[in-house]
Amino acid sequence: MKRTKYALSLLLAFMLAFGAMMSSAFAAAPKDVENHWASDTVTKWVEQGLIKGYPDGTFKPNDPVKRGEFAALLNRAFNLSDADTNVTFKDLTDKHWAYQDIVIGYKAGYLQGTGDGIVAPNSNTSRQEAAVMIAKALHLDTTGTDVSQFKDANEIASWSKGAIAALAAAKVFNGDNNGKMNPTKPITRAETVAAIDAALGLSSSANTQDKVFDKAGTYGSADKTQTIEGNVVISAADVTLQNMVIKGNLTIAKEVGEGDVTLNKVTVEGTTQVNGGGEHSIHIEDSVLLRIIVDKASGKVRIVAIGATTVNDVIVNSPVKIEESNVTDSGFSNIELSDVLPAGSNVDLIGQFEDVRVLTANIQISLPSGSIDNLSVGQNAEGTAIDVGKEAKIAELVLNAVSKLVGQGQVDKATVNDGAKGSSFETKPSTVDGSGKEQDTIPAGTSSGSNSGNNGSTGGSDNGGSNGGDNGGSDNGGNNGGNNGGTDNGGTDNGSGTGDETEAHLSSLSAALDGELSLTQKDSSGNSVGTGFEADTFQYEVALPVDFKGGDFKLNALAVNPNATVNVTLFRSSEGVYTNLKADKGDYTFHLNAKEDAEVAISVRSLDGIRTKYYNVEFFYQRNIQEAFRIIKSVNGDNASYSLNSNLLQAGDVVTVDVSGADSSSSSAFTAKGTAYGKSIDMQLSDYSDGNYNSFKPTDLKGTINITVMRGEEEVMSGDYHYDLTPVTTITDRTGIVINRMTTEELRKLDAYNNEVNRTSFGFVITTDASVQAYASTMKFSYDVISNASQAPRVMTMEDTKISYGKYESLHGLFKVNNSYPYQHTFLGFNPVHDMYIYLTFYDANQNVVGYYTEKVTFDKEHIGENSQLAEYAPVPDAVQ
Repeated sequence: MKRTKYALSLLLAFMLAFGAMMSSAFAAAPKDVENHWASDTVTKWVEQGLIKGYPDGTFKPNDPVKRGEFAALLNRAFNLSDADTNVTFKDLTDKHWAYQDIVIGYKAGYLQGTGDGIVAPNSNTSRQEAAVMIAKALHLDTTGTDVSQFKDANEIASWSKGAIAALAAAKVFNGDNNGKMNPTKPITRAETVAAIDAALGLSSSANTQDKVFDKAGTYGSADKTQTIEGNVVISAADVTLQNMVIKGNLTIAKEVGEGDVTLNKVTVEGTTQVNGGGEHSIHIEDSVLLRIIVDKASGKVRIVAIGATTVNDVIVNSPVKIEESNVTDSGFSNIELSDVLPAGSNVDLIGQFEDVRVLTANIQISLPSGSIDNLSVGQNAEGTAIDVGKEAKIAELVLNAVSKLVGQGQVDKATVNDGAKGSSFETKPSTVDGSGKEQDTIPAGTSSGSNSGNNGSTGGSDNGGSNGGDNGGSDNGGNNGGNNGGTDNGGTDNGSGTGDETEAHLSSLSAALDGELSLTQKDSSGNSVGTGFEADTFQYEVALPVDFKGGDFKLNALAVNPNATVNVTLFRSSEGVYTNLKADKGDYTFHLNAKEDAEVAISVRSLDGIRTKYYNVEFFYQRNIQEAFRIIKSVNGDNASYSLNSNLLQAGDVVTVDVSGADSSSSSAFTAKGTAYGKSIDMQLSDYSDGNYNSFKPTDLKGTINITVMRGEEEVMSGDYHYDLTPVTTITDRTGIVINRMTTEELRKLDAYNNEVNRTSFGFVITTDASVQAYASTMKFSYDVISNASQAPRVMTMEDTKISYGKYESLHGLFKVNNSYPYQHTFLGFNPVHDMYIYLTFYDANQNVVGYYTEKVTFDKEHIGENSQLAEYAPVPDAVQ
């Protein structure tokens, strides 16, 4: 995408954007803007024929602009038309008038949802939302956040300050006559014209086109340096730039996806904006970059400095892994975790860093190795969690907000100021001072395991339970906290190794079924990173043979210290509950049935009782095409749309779906295509490629589509998928089913043992008694956020009840119907809190669906977290004309 356009083309595009809403009633000044503050600008545009008014001779300058209208405007103004992306919002179907423009805006990177899977196309656009969209569309540098010139600066959201500061400095956005920005007020039609008009002046003053690299390949001479005077945009994966001097800015665009980009002997004199890339992606070798801004819309990106590389400043606005590898120059110097970095984000730092500043609250920082000379936690960064690995060191730490430090790494000096009273350290710093030092907590070791064992659904606990749950707040977030979490059932006293009482690693780990099985190493995101056992790799996967019919497995796990306590638990997807395995000289045996997944969780506790390491081995059977996918039906009023969903793919996989004419809205066969991001795809079953809109509209509840999955040139899956949209039996008798909301006090107590940086927003405790056990063995928890007052509960189909379409869903989607252990599900970082529809789907012992139960849950102030707010519901909107 080009950042700059000529003024005339932009003005004409703007005219087209508003033309559909206006008539050609006049060429003179509209009668209702004569004394308006924007009269000159509006009149100029009207007189030049660049915009038209309504039939009654008015312009309606003070009417608000909807988010869908604003997206349509920007897309036409900037000539954006790329809608090739997979994105779904709960309040947007492909029949909505703004659907295409919303998708284009999302693809371009300037438009995101408002939270909870909602994009609000019919809601008014606030002034601060408009500022962010314009700044992103113009690709402005938004690192400056000084908005003090506005009297209501304290009302400006942190996520919009950079955009407002940049647009104010460029005279694109101005305050009112009272010096206020009014950030939350809807932007009016007149304000929109004025802002675009000013943006045109900014754009036309910088009409040098960007140098765009939009195809994979290596660019630049191998032995001569090329100088590029303007800006550079990389908009494709697998691009290498070498021997270049970029005088302007460099943008690694969203279109890179999860792919790789390499900079080799590249100097960037402007700002490097990282909007794309995955967890193995951006490699900077023998290069000089002044400033990097990490701002990826979703997912985590890895940035690696290699060799003689220097990067002065990195500003982090989204999750990132920053790493130095064999650096011979200064590498990364200064890291700022900005105040727009979302709560709950993870930032990994590996290397030697001079200065790290934390300005945002409730994030997780991991320093597994390397060092930081100075690490400061700002006064607004409460809830910061810092994991300092055994091989890591922080020379000087300054805490101005309550923080939590875990790990065995060294902190030479810690200063705990007043605002940080109550901070805790797992490993005591060499020296501690500051006015808040008397109140900080320095325990002898961690002890959160026993308190989290039965609360796995809080998601992502470092300790507690065999599987504390790492997906809190999703459909199946942390369902299986483990009824045996934190228990000690004795350890093995065999194996060879050190007698170090602090040692908590395994020395060996293997699995066998009629011969040894291969262990695939996994990182924290589930990506394969190697094979075989390594003591510092804690997540493994075993792929069961395609023809596996069931059998007995043997797992061997030996600790480095033979006197350490090893505890092993098994979770089988068919049972939905953890059971303890007994050791026989380090061997643990268990049985799996055909088409059954399992997880073996291993905890190793050091002899001194302080340190615990957790290893996980997951066993998955190989899916066929019928098991790997499901079709999801979304309903908006009288309109229904369908999407194809799977969580069993690899990044970059291309999925092609052939739909027959009998199941097409136009009665003509069509082909839909989508690309997997990470392991997942959620693609609309629709097609626009021939200029006509075609969508999946099944004539019967059961039918067939054809699916092909390509991984590069390799066909990895192909065949007919037999869908079943038959409604599932509803359970209307709630006898034996109780869904209780957790109180604010219960949530507060839960947070006292919560290792997550996010606080708990709300939660449920669900109990079932013997009357439910009479017809069900396991159940699945899911939910819908209620986004508007007219929203009805969904009607579950057989497709909704599938759990085989994802490994996590299959392994942790079901839990045991057991009146002895109530099911607890909590949600982290949800704000504001919306009412919900809760769905409990019940299965028999063979995982056949019995039926589902629905209950609407309404929240009040006594049943949400202390830091959460209740959502406000607008009246039911009028139909969009």
